[in-house]
Amino acid sequence: MDELLKKFPAISTALDTGFSFFVEKIKEAVSELKEVDTILTEISKTNDSLSKSNLAGLKDKAFETAGKYGKKPQDYLANVQEASAAGYDNAAEIAELSMAAQTAGGMTSELASQMVQATDQAYQMNGSVSELTRTLDGYYSIASQNAVSMSDFSDAISAVGSDAASFGVQADETAAAVGTISAATKQSGTEAALAFRSILLHIRQVADEENGITPDGLVKYEQACNDLGISLQETKDGVLSLRDPMEVLKELSSVYSTLGENDVRKKNLLDSIGGGADSSQLDALLSNWRTYETMLQQYANGSGSMAEAAAATADSWEGSMARLSNTWTSLVGNIANSDGMTAAVNGLNGILSAADTATEKIGSIGTISLAGSGIGISKFIKNFARP
Repeated sequence: MDELLKKFPAISTALDTGFSFFVEKIKEAVSELKEVDTILTEISKTNDSLSKSNLAGLKDKAFETAGKYGKKPQDYLANVQEASAAGYDNAAEIAELSMAAQTAGGMTSELASQMVQATDQAYQMNGSVSELTRTLDGYYSIASQNAVSMSDFSDAISAVGSDAASFGVQADETAAAVGTISAATKQSGTEAALAFRSILLHIRQVADEENGITPDGLVKYEQACNDLGISLQETKDGVLSLRDPMEVLKELSSVYSTLGENDVRKKNLLDSIGGGADSSQLDALLSNWRTYETMLQQYANGSGSMAEAAAATADSWEGSMARLSNTWTSLVGNIANSDGMTAAVNGLNGILSAADTATEKIGSIGTISLAGSGIGISKFIKNFARP
């Protein structure tokens, strides 16, 4: 027993440390639960159709989805809140798609949401999760095999998506063109996208003097193309109209690849688009048309690639720890909301109330008795320790 008494301080310290750690983890869980409830409250304010049952289901889905992607439930609910504010009726599904892009592409929540919404708006997908998933799979497939990132695509689609779509350029063509320019020039997605926009405006003969695209410049560009045997216009059913931009670029690339460095026609084409950065990016696209076509194929073969990458990332050490943390927080929440816990708290409250009443009656005598009891217990331990 003497040995036990000697070890008692160390045991006590260990118990105190363990208890403190346990309490700290409960505090963290409670803090997270408060954040979750706060976001749910905000969501309910913007969507009157959500009942208490709906909100409870959304809370459960938050923990489930967050665990699936190795994120926090607050992250998922923040995406739901943003999608709901953007007018999506299927905000929960849009939020999960955003989280998948975030996890697979190693991007921020803001960029992931931006990518989803910009793609949806540009190509008028009306919030179709299946169409958006197919498109984001294409982006990811290209990004995973080339020197371009999902963040680049998010910025690029935001910058050029709507203009490209209005000119009849499909999502896969936009992604491959921007990806080719970015990979070849090592420029950001925004820079590549703005250059691609300039190229499209020249082909479609649309002036934008604020960005340096003048009517005179458009005339020079058309003439430079004509000198290479490429027409920007065609006649269909007796009607003269502008041609598909990507068909024009394909034909230009074929001729461009045969030109020598000192060929005046090459210089005229590059100069006509404004020179400087725009000309280097046009050169990058036309000189790397095979890369563009490869990216188109990668996009087409991308089905399921983003989900697969997201799952692999979620299974990493960091993702697994986040999932463990979510499970603990959910457990604390379930215990706190359980009938058993309510009964226990009420019971403890009753005991404390009774003790409080007894203390008031006993007064100082009770204090003396307690002190005496402490001395008695101490003597008992010492006597028990003797052989």
